[in-house]
Amino acid sequence: MKKSLVWSVAAVALLSGANVWAWGDCTPRQNSLCLKAEMVGKSLSGADYSGTDLHNSNFSKSDLSKAKLVSTNFYQSKLVETNLTGANLTSANLFYADLSGANLTGANLNDARLEGTNFSNANLTDVNFAGARISGVKFFGATLCRTTMSDGIINNAGCPIEKPKVDTVANSTTKPQGLVINGCEIKPQTVCANAALAEANLASAEWSAAQLYMANLASANLFRVNLSKANLTEANLARANLDRANLSQANLTDANLNKSVLRGARLERANLTGASLLNADLSDADLSGANLTGATLTGATFCHTVMPDGMTNNSSCLPPEAKPVEPPIVVSEPVKAVTEPVAAPVNPAPVQPKAKKKAKPKTH
Repeated sequence: MKKSLVWSVAAVALLSGANVWAWGDCTPRQNSLCLKAEMVGKSLSGADYSGTDLHNSNFSKSDLSKAKLVSTNFYQSKLVETNLTGANLTSANLFYADLSGANLTGANLNDARLEGTNFSNANLTDVNFAGARISGVKFFGATLCRTTMSDGIINNAGCPIEKPKVDTVANSTTKPQGLVINGCEIKPQTVCANAALAEANLASAEWSAAQLYMANLASANLFRVNLSKANLTEANLARANLDRANLSQANLTDANLNKSVLRGARLERANLTGASLLNADLSDADLSGANLTGATLTGATFCHTVMPDGMTNNSSCLPPEAKPVEPPIVVSEPVKAVTEPVAAPVNPAPVQPKAKKKAKPKTH
């Protein structure tokens, strides 16, 4: 049955004018048929296989850099550790193809069909997946850096960590404007989904309306940063310093803000639906009009915090310490010795003995 199907495909190819080769003969040609080709380790840089049916072929460890592979059929083919840097795979069929460990840096897979494709441990830096049909694809261990995904969002999750060259003094007022960190440009309205910015020093950065979906900003210094109207959906801001940051009208849906410092932060009308703020410090923060539906606030600090309803929450303020009443200090003055003239002793008058009364004679 399979043989008859293969020969039927070959017959259709012949009738359509396509070149049909003998098994294993896959000299680069367009719109040809070359099934189960064994091309392991071949040097095919710049080859043109556009429109060619190469399903079930093996191009593992071959050099297909800058190859033209537009609408090429790689169904169930092996391209393990293949060099596909700069290759054009627009509209290519890579259903269930194995590209594990392949280098696709700068490759174009616009509108490619990628059902069940294996990109494990592949280098997908600067790859364009815009418009691709992605279903059940394996990206385990793949390098995603400046990678345009099928929905147009740029994925920088795998970019190497680079320390920003800005003032590293805590709470610095230096604005790192125009700086590019791990493929993410620091400027308003920038698009940096999955940005790798953990521990970065971005104090006073201007990021209004930035697209930072799923960005990793854990332990980052975001003192006085402007993130008004920014999209931080599912972003990791755990332990981040957001002291006096502007997050008004920002989208923080399902964001991780555990143990973050938000003292004096502006969160007016921010969307914190499902956000986690375990043990976060919200002292002096303004949450007026914010959406806290489903947010986790266990252990959060509230002191002079304006809540969504406009009420002030002082539940975490420490009571003023009662000063012990100290007894008045009594200054004892030395007693002054008063010398008065001593009166002369008065000799008492001699006491005269009382005269004894004569006894009256008795009368008989």
